[in-house]
Amino acid sequence: MELTYDWKGFQNFFYSRKRVANSNAVVPIYLVVDGRAIVTVFSDGEDLSDWVGSTCDELIAELPHREVILYDREKVDQWLASSVDVVHFYDQIQYLSQEAKPQGMSKSRHKNALQAVNKHFLLSLTRGGWARLFPSTYGIYIRLDHGQGNSLFLVFQRGKLQTFHIPDLSGMISDRRKNPEDIVKFLSERYLMPVQGLFLNTSEWVEWSELANPWPKIAACLKRHREKFVPFRWSLAFLITLKGHLGL
Repeated sequence: MELTYDWKGFQNFFYSRKRVANSNAVVPIYLVVDGRAIVTVFSDGEDLSDWVGSTCDELIAELPHREVILYDREKVDQWLASSVDVVHFYDQIQYLSQEAKPQGMSKSRHKNALQAVNKHFLLSLTRGGWARLFPSTYGIYIRLDHGQGNSLFLVFQRGKLQTFHIPDLSGMISDRRKNPEDIVKFLSERYLMPVQGLFLNTSEWVEWSELANPWPKIAACLKRHREKFVPFRWSLAFLITLKGHLGL
């Protein structure tokens, strides 16, 4: 198995930027500070780089309506250095989410602000208590808009994400590349593992990804459109139904 990592594809699927410009939501401003001086500033959908070198007090005074979250530079350096021991990008994000604690906040609603931005329903499911019901090694293939949109193949082993990339389907006959069952069969035989295919529209994937609890919508989709989940597995349908209707 080739161990390759398509970081751009992973980012597009699981950490795509929200279109803040089309939203009335006011997003937080994150600062890394050295004393009171701003070293780094970030706010999703905005370029606030002009504030680098200013003080956090000046920024808060200028933007009193905004939620500002401060991290000490020395602490950030320590967290980043420690995260190097964690192999994968997603695991590093989880580590930083658990370890990183703000040193100061303005109008903050979060005890740990990073927790609000780092969870995705699919990755949470594969890492949660339900993970023990899955095979020790398996793959998930996500294909959007009948191949006209993004696609990504993820391999999980013992509940952890091991590799992810856009698979090469050029070894398939062109007509077979249009058939979800044939694609899943090809990937399963190539990588010698069970593969679950998700064949969705981009609008469905984006909607589910942005919901705090997308499982009722996923369960409804599974009930109406079994062809989007290839192969259709009763065990998967049961799991999704439980999460959708009972929140388990």
